[in-house]
Amino acid sequence: MSATEPSQPDAPLPVGTEEAAAVTRALASEEAVRLPQVIRALRNPNFRLFWSGNFLSNIGTWMQNVAQGWLVLVLTNSAFWLGVVGFAGSIPFLFFTLFGGVIADRVNKRKLLLVTQTAMMLLAFVLAGLAWFKVITVWEVALIAFLNGTAMSMNAPSYQALVPRLVRREDLTNAIALNSAQFTDPARMSETFC
Repeated sequence: MSATEPSQPDAPLPVGTEEAAAVTRALASEEAVRLPQVIRALRNPNFRLFWSGNFLSNIGTWMQNVAQGWLVLVLTNSAFWLGVVGFAGSIPFLFFTLFGGVIADRVNKRKLLLVTQTAMMLLAFVLAGLAWFKVITVWEVALIAFLNGTAMSMNAPSYQALVPRLVRREDLTNAIALNSAQFTDPARMSETFC
């Protein structure tokens, strides 16, 4: 064969299922070595996407809660109304989380998460729009906080129930720890890890 002639590609070699399983195990163990033990659950691609998306959502929720409190103080300059709005956002967890758990057991968890996350996003846009056009009242802030709390109370059980399906059994405790770290106050987290 001359140098100008294109070379023929080699025919693919047949691979047995045992060989494929061995290669998969080797790659998985190699991948496990690369990640620190603290975040080893992130080696599961679906969990990695799920966790990072929820982390961004939590940051947005924290920002919304701070802005919502600030907005109430600007509108009313009243600690009473600040407490009312905080109560309106938190009370759904007391009543609706149990129903959210029952619903999460009976429906597709992924679809329920999509619905609740979309509802929370739309409520954030409504709050931002009403505040931007300066037509918002403290009653509307309290109503949005209540609806957002209701969506979050339906979201939390389905989120927690979906985690074991996204990671390997040996990574489950690490995945639960990573999820708990998302909901912990960042100042306390630095005390825990340092």
